[in-house]
Parts: sequence; structure tokens; C-alpha cells
Amino acid sequence: MITEIETAVLTQITSAFTSISGGKIQKDARGLLVNPSVAVAIVDGNVRKVTQATYKIEGNVSILLTFKDLRGEPSRRSGIYPLVEGIFGLLLLKDLGLAIDKLIPEKFSEVTTDADYTSGEIKYLLQFRTGWNITEQSDEVVTDLIRVGLSYYLKPGDDTADTTDTVILAQ
Repeated sequence: MITEIETAVLTQITSAFTSISGGKIQKDARGLLVNPSVAVAIVDGNVRKVTQATYKIEGNVSILLTFKDLRGEPSRRSGIYPLVEGIFGLLLLKDLGLAIDKLIPEKFSEVTTDADYTSGEIKYLLQFRTGWNITEQSDEVVTDLIRVGLSYYLKPGDDTADTTDTVILAQ
């Protein structure tokens, strides 16, 4: 479900904001060079018992926005603020068509580093909360979950996989 949520959030943002020309699902902003850009990740959360057989995962959806403008800080701020407010409005109380609790905004903060500032960037981290229930899974379902599909792209810019592999993780 984590991958589905990250993908749905990223798709929602990049579809709604045509100015966001780059987006990735990842832990941080390394490698995001287009302007403006967004990275989406669920990197933490909590688990609580709902019933004897059901637990709820409450995940924190983190959205890192990066905006670059070399004309100065006022231009950077006036460029990123509409994106921050727009993403809150876009995702507020949405379930994205998934079996999850509606997205609830939690907080936001500027996370621009000195290096970012020097390069003309400003970064904001937006956080939403959602949750979904899990129950005990059959061995067959667990086996499917630990199977990893790999696709190899040998030509830069080519969206066609040249070969694929399936790896089964040790239990």
C-alpha cells in the first residue's frame, strides 16, 4: 500500500500542476534537477491494534518541494508559496481512490540548506497523515509481497525496459 499511496500522491500533484516538471518517489531531493520539482515518500508512521485480527498503519506522507530562482529570495518565495498552498488544497481530505483514510495535513516547514540557498533554491517539506488497515496474510500473499521485480533500462531517456528479473527475498 505504501507504494500505491506514494505513486497516487505524486500522480495527483504532477497532473494538477503542469509547472512541476519533475517528480520522484524517494527519501530526499538528491538528483532532482528540474524546476520546480517534487519528491514524495512515506518514511515513518505508527501501528496500532484495532481488533484482535486487524492493525492500522498510520503513515506520514512527506512531500518535498524544490523551487529555483536566481533572482533572489523574494522571487523564490513568491514562486513556491502558490505550490505549497495548492498542494494542501489538492490533497486535503482525499483518499486518492485507495482504501486509505483521507489525507489530513499535519505540518509544513522550510528545509532549505545553506547549499540550496547559495544555488538559488528554496525547499519546503509538507506532511500529511493517512492510515490503512492490515490483517494477517496467507503464506501465498506474503510470498508475493517479498518478490521484487527489477527492470533494466540500458539507454538513457528510453522508457522501454531492455530486460527484467524477479528476485525473491529471503524470509
